[in-house]
Amino acid sequence: MHISFAALRGRRWTLPGAALAIAGALTLSACGGSGGSTDASGLTKVKVRTDVFYTGAVLPLLAGIDKGIYKKHGLDVTLNPGKGSATTLQTVANGSDDLGYADGGALVQAAGKGMPVEMVAGMVQRSPLAIFTRTDSGIRSASDLVGKTAGFTAGSAPETLIPAFAKASGLNPQSVHLNKVDIPTRDSLFVQGKTQFSFGLLNVSRATIEAKCHCTLAALSYADAGLNVLSSGIVTSKSFAGKHPDAVKNFLAATAEAVDYTDKNVDAAVSSFFNVVKTSTLSKAVVKQQWLASAQLMHTDKTKDQALGCMAAADWQSTIALMEKHGGVAAGKVKPAEVASNAYLGQCSDQLGKQ
Repeated sequence: MHISFAALRGRRWTLPGAALAIAGALTLSACGGSGGSTDASGLTKVKVRTDVFYTGAVLPLLAGIDKGIYKKHGLDVTLNPGKGSATTLQTVANGSDDLGYADGGALVQAAGKGMPVEMVAGMVQRSPLAIFTRTDSGIRSASDLVGKTAGFTAGSAPETLIPAFAKASGLNPQSVHLNKVDIPTRDSLFVQGKTQFSFGLLNVSRATIEAKCHCTLAALSYADAGLNVLSSGIVTSKSFAGKHPDAVKNFLAATAEAVDYTDKNVDAAVSSFFNVVKTSTLSKAVVKQQWLASAQLMHTDKTKDQALGCMAAADWQSTIALMEKHGGVAAGKVKPAEVASNAYLGQCSDQLGKQ
């Protein structure tokens, strides 16, 4: 099925491997969150859910657990894999999980529907959204995409914003061919050389696809085209943050220490990944590449000189504006201070969310 750009506006945003799984969220809700209770050793129990199954993007969380960093900060962390940011946001909002790792665009969509969740630390703030091509394809710019074909997954984050990318890069949206498929098929067609370009995330998809195609990829970055849309970070419900602010602060402080440890000991951190994750289709090399790419995206131009996690209201406003235009969020429905807070971090230039 060929997809026109005109049909893309208002699609729900998901991430590769993500799904709007309300039924799954309801099943998970039966487990219940930790609610800030303590274990036998006096540690505060915290349940955390990632966006999708574990990748190198969340390497510090796994290393922090394996190396006892969270316990050092008084926390007994149980980490579980997610089934997409939409589901993770739901389980955090309904109290099944205390904290999560989720996408900023999906958060704006959830908040637009009244979900009481907020991001309390930005982890991957510079957008990783990208179009991938093989380096030997001759495609070096958006104009080279004319006449080319790609698999297209409705609702996937890069595809949702392809109209904005096209406008920013001067690409005629009618000059490319987009065939509707699911994400595994999209990636498989590209690996097999049956499509000339594909969509994905610089920090996760690139290393995975290169390992499968045994090729080197070139990337047309959405951020380089001027699209300022925040990516992933630590989220929680307003209820949990209000009742357990110290647990949130301690988790963020421990995560900052875990990031520092990972940066300085990346190979050891990768070993920790596989100590915690017993079954994974990823290789150690791919996990390492995913983290190194993620580490390059932790700040935007507005937060580059600030501590880990600090966010800027202007970045959120840009993200909200893009989701209003392309993600089905009603204009004026969501404000930066409603979806993000720096209140649980140290010194941040932007007083976002602070009273």
